[in-house]
Amino acid sequence: MKRSFQILLYLSLAVLILTVSCTSSRKNELTYRYSSTENAISFDSLKSEILGSTGVEMFVVYPDSDIVIIHYDRFRTHQDVIETCFKECGYYITLVQKDRIEERDLPWKKK
Repeated sequence: MKRSFQILLYLSLAVLILTVSCTSSRKNELTYRYSSTENAISFDSLKSEILGSTGVEMFVVYPDSDIVIIHYDRFRTHQDVIETCFKECGYYITLVQKDRIEERDLPWKKK
């Protein structure tokens, strides 16, 4: 009797932990400040390379600004992959902000 109660308790805790972890947001937003080096490739090529990687959904650069905003799916890619791409293409970056994106914060997506 005591053993079955322990199994039931552990099973309930496992289900609770999995439920909480699966309901968290899958998408993150990265905001970087960038600067180019002497041997940097063109920014359009960098943008194409980053958008071509799996999981990156949006890449925004404002005109006359050194700020880049990237939306990515954290289950399909990782922040380190994006940062490595910048460095390999000849850009210095500084992380300004990293936020979790909730689905309700994306009004342009159909529900």
